[in-house]
Amino acid sequence: MGAPKQKWTAEEESALKAGVAKHGAGKWSTILRDPEFSTILKLRSNVDLKDKWRNINVASSGLGSRQRVRLAPRRNQLVSQPKDNSVDLTAVDSDMDIEPLAVSGGTLQNAGFKTKFQ
Repeated sequence: MGAPKQKWTAEEESALKAGVAKHGAGKWSTILRDPEFSTILKLRSNVDLKDKWRNINVASSGLGSRQRVRLAPRRNQLVSQPKDNSVDLTAVDSDMDIEPLAVSGGTLQNAGFKTKFQ
């Protein structure tokens, strides 16, 4: 499907880099419409520019796509919780005055914390 791939020339790569410097990455259609670059990049689409820019950046980082994925931070990574649901209370000041919560219709149970009630 589509036109066969054509190898990028050094002039096209230079025009792409200059276009990104002038308009910013992601502004592919703007770069293609710019008279400074339109004659050089006339055979390229905005998708061609996006793909080539991504490949230039991968080559400059020295990492392939698999290494970049492996090094990327995970967004939805769960933080491991202790299995016994214990809570670390070492940061709690033992001289703090803790006031009980108001409880209606029931009793307040002591969870084993030392408290000072006034």
